[in-house]
Amino acid sequence: MRRSYAAGPLVAGAKFPCMGANARRRSLVAAACCCAALGACGESSDKSRDESAARTPSPAPSVALTAEDRQAWAPAPRARPVIPVLLYHGIDPEAFARQMALLDHAGYDTITLDEFIRFVSREHVSLPPRPLLLTFDGGRLDSWTGSDRILRKLGLNAVLFVDVGRVADEDPDYLTWRELETLERSGRWEVQLQSGTGHHQIRYGRAPDDVGPFYAYRGSEEILGGWRERVFSDVTWGEEQLAFHVRGYRPLAFAPPYGNYGQAGTNDERIPRLLLARLLQSFKVVFTQDRRGLATAGAANPLGRIEITRHVTEAELHALLTRARPD
Repeated sequence: MRRSYAAGPLVAGAKFPCMGANARRRSLVAAACCCAALGACGESSDKSRDESAARTPSPAPSVALTAEDRQAWAPAPRARPVIPVLLYHGIDPEAFARQMALLDHAGYDTITLDEFIRFVSREHVSLPPRPLLLTFDGGRLDSWTGSDRILRKLGLNAVLFVDVGRVADEDPDYLTWRELETLERSGRWEVQLQSGTGHHQIRYGRAPDDVGPFYAYRGSEEILGGWRERVFSDVTWGEEQLAFHVRGYRPLAFAPPYGNYGQAGTNDERIPRLLLARLLQSFKVVFTQDRRGLATAGAANPLGRIEITRHVTEAELHALLTRARPD
């Protein structure tokens, strides 16, 4: 007849009836492993919560505009039909929140890419009195977590140009496919392509400084046909990845890494013409940073953007934008 024993707490040194020395050792080891596993589960759960919090948009910082702010950024009369295009890479959430609050006070309203494209194409489109296109490059996680709730609070939207290669490599500093799809579905963000795997420099000569953007330069001993195959296939791969992973993605705009498709520096004068022609087969507009970032109706590609770095002051931002006001 099998004897049963009531279950009780396991205490080191307790007696185990009818157990030999080996059995007792095995039971103690199993119990220790169980305790360790429970502890690991707790640590894993805590770590998961911490990671989830780190990948959640931060609360919008509180912004209180002074009387001087309100006077300097007072809404101006309706501007002539010009649309400023702002570019951010990374942001300081406090500074970004103030800039967006100032723009909002000045009467600026963000528009969608579709509205922007219709405007530059001279198609009929209804725009707010002071339209603005807001863009971000790279697809870094901190750019989204630091800006999303600021945009939501003010009712603004933005375009995100994505470094697809880093997303595909699951770089923790970048957004994931699931997060990008969430952004696209929010209606607050439009996901577009910045590069496939081409957001880096390549070597094109023997000198230490003979390096240049992946898209804009032929590599060492690379013929034009080899450059074309490498670059064109990278753009196509990036498009395919976004189309596959981000429901609702439409290829509307492209912003090459470093703002350079060859026009800002290359080792082959044929590259800018060839690459721009390839990009315009897929995208309605191509953005760079070496042209005036104030789009007008009928403007030809490529179009410029105003790059806002951490060093651009509010006064400088205001001066850049007032160029769009009537003379």
